Amino acid sequence: MLRSRHVKLKVTPTDFLVEEENDLPVSAQTAPYAVFQLSKRSWDTFDLIELLARRLRVRSEDISVGGFKDRHGSTSQLVTVKGLRGRPHPVSDTNFTLEFKGWSASAASAREVRGNRFAITLRDMSPAEAARIPRNVEAVAGCGFPNYFDEQRFGSARHGAGFMGKEILLGRRESALRLYFTPSKHDDQKTRKLKKCVIENWGTWEACAELAFGPYGRILSYLAKSRRAYHQALEMIDRRFLLFVVNAYQSFLFNEVLARWLRLQASADGFPLHPLRYAFGVYEFFDTLPRAAARRLASTVLPVPGHDTEVKDPDVRAVLHEVLAEERIRLGDLKVRQMRRIIVHGVERPAIVVPEEMSVSAVEDDDLYAGKKKATLRFFLPRGSYATILVKRVAQAVP
Repeated sequence: MLRSRHVKLKVTPTDFLVEEENDLPVSAQTAPYAVFQLSKRSWDTFDLIELLARRLRVRSEDISVGGFKDRHGSTSQLVTVKGLRGRPHPVSDTNFTLEFKGWSASAASAREVRGNRFAITLRDMSPAEAARIPRNVEAVAGCGFPNYFDEQRFGSARHGAGFMGKEILLGRRESALRLYFTPSKHDDQKTRKLKKCVIENWGTWEACAELAFGPYGRILSYLAKSRRAYHQALEMIDRRFLLFVVNAYQSFLFNEVLARWLRLQASADGFPLHPLRYAFGVYEFFDTLPRAAARRLASTVLPVPGHDTEVKDPDVRAVLHEVLAEERIRLGDLKVRQMRRIIVHGVERPAIVVPEEMSVSAVEDDDLYAGKKKATLRFFLPRGSYATILVKRVAQAVP
């Protein structure tokens, strides 16, 4: 396993800066969608959308984003809102601002996002840890790093009880709803108290009425009248959240395929891998790659599997079947049935990503941790790639 402890990230709001680069056409001429620049920190995207919907007096479904940014970073991105009339006023509150930019004929989506520009400060490093950062940055800038989904992608499963998306795919509606209400130590106190009450009084929905709020309250009120209507209760959840949890399970399957495929490549080409355990499995990282392997890996795409996934490469197909067999799920199961709002497909994702414009500042004394060092990474990643995975690679200690 990797020999380093984690460096500290996101100690201050300016330690993790994310700026989205977006090609959404914006016009001064009135169109169906108002376009805003959203700057936020310490906000979950779903929670903030609910708040903005109330402030702007629209449905949460009328607010669209191209991606869900890190809750604990200081992030900037475009947001579109359908159904507004006249020039909207700016909206601001604790830890966010929403500034009107113009109009668009279409809603914001991932298709227009080119990627994200990052400035990330690594803190609380020993001199030895700090000394290896420039060498690792050089290696990553040259060979790239495995394009895993990181743990924030799996926030809906951080309670450790399983993937809600998997239960939805397998048609186990009550199990999916249980996971929706399963508390996590990462929930705020109000949410955790409500969820704990619901799980402890499962089926006696009115027992938690006094604690209920927001979408949780609407679901519990409905179940109090239709006690086993689990399917309909799930349908009441924000469509984007349901899609998010199903996609999260697909992302977990991709991570498993990528790690196992890298082991095959390492065995064939004779380069070492360095495992790093995370909450849902093991990441495999390489240090440097032989030239031929680097070219091949850089051009490889792997499946984020769905019911319609077709894999031509026999090695990749074998790895995928192995992962699915261990999960006790079939490729044909990766389709949401009888929930008309949720449609998912298999896609392909690059196995390796090479950051653009990557640099590291000079190592300095850490102003927050006496006797420790800090350094700042700057780079650009295409949409869907995780800066925190890059940081894990850069901070690793190679045996």
